[in-house]
Amino acid sequence: MKNFKQFLHYLLLIFLLFLTSSWLSQIIYQQSIAIRLTYVAPDASSFREQRLAEMELQPFFELSQNSQLTPGELMLIGNCISPGHPFSGEYGLDESAYLKWKYQMLKYNSEGYEKLASAYGAIWNDIECFPVPSNDITFENSWMFERNYGGKRGHEGTDLMPSENIPGHYPVVSMTDGVVEKVGWLEKGGWRIGIRSPSGGYFYYAHLDQYSRDFQEGDVVTAGTVLGKMGDTGYGPEGTRGKFDVHLHLGIYICTEEYEELSVNPYWILNYVRQYL
Repeated sequence: MKNFKQFLHYLLLIFLLFLTSSWLSQIIYQQSIAIRLTYVAPDASSFREQRLAEMELQPFFELSQNSQLTPGELMLIGNCISPGHPFSGEYGLDESAYLKWKYQMLKYNSEGYEKLASAYGAIWNDIECFPVPSNDITFENSWMFERNYGGKRGHEGTDLMPSENIPGHYPVVSMTDGVVEKVGWLEKGGWRIGIRSPSGGYFYYAHLDQYSRDFQEGDVVTAGTVLGKMGDTGYGPEGTRGKFDVHLHLGIYICTEEYEELSVNPYWILNYVRQYL
C-alpha cells in the first residue's frame, strides 16, 4: 500500500510538472511573439513589401469586414504570428485567436504594438476603392525595379497601365478619404496629387493628364472623388508629355520616427482592393 501511495504521489508530481512546463512554454512563446514587435521595424524590407498572397486575400477580407480589429491590426498580428504569410496559418478565420494575440502583445509589449499598429493602419485602414474605375487596367509587381531618369533609383510604387494608350481618357479616383497635401507639377511625377488619409498614409497619384478641378492644398476629398485623368506627363520641365506610355503611378508612403516619407509596395494592396473592395 505504501509503495502504491508513493507511486500515486510521483505520478501526481509528474503531471503537475507537465502542466507547469506547458504553461511556462506557452508564456515564453507569447513573450517571444511580443518581443518580435520590437524587431519588425517599419523600415524593414519585409514590412515595406506588405505581401498578401492570393490565398490570403479572402481570409483577410472576411476578417476585416467582421472583426473588432482594424485591417491594420489584423496585418500586424498576422505577420507577427506567421511572418510573410499572415492569413495562411493555423488561425485562419478565428477572430477570437487574433483578439487573444492582441491582448498578449499589449500585455508584454504595448509600445511595440501601438507603434506597428499605427504604421500598418496608415496603409490599410482607410482604403475604400481601386484608383482607376475601369476593367481595362493591368499592373505588375515592379516594386524596386531599376529606374534611370534623374539617376539610378528603385521604383517606389506600382504602375497601372490602361489597354488604350490615350491621355485624358481614364479617370483616377482617390482610394481614401483625406486631405490634399501636395498638388502641381513634379519633374519625375508630372501633374501629381498627394492625399493624406485620416490614419496617416500618403497616397501619391502621378503622371496625370489633367485635374478634375482646381485642387488646393488643404482641400478635403472623399474616397471615390475623381482627382483627374490618367496621362503621360513628367520627366522634364512643366508641361512635358509623351516620354512614356499613358499610366498611373501609385505610391503609398507612411511617416515613421526615422523617415518623413517611407514608401511601401502598393502591388499587394491593389491586388486585394481590386478583388474585394
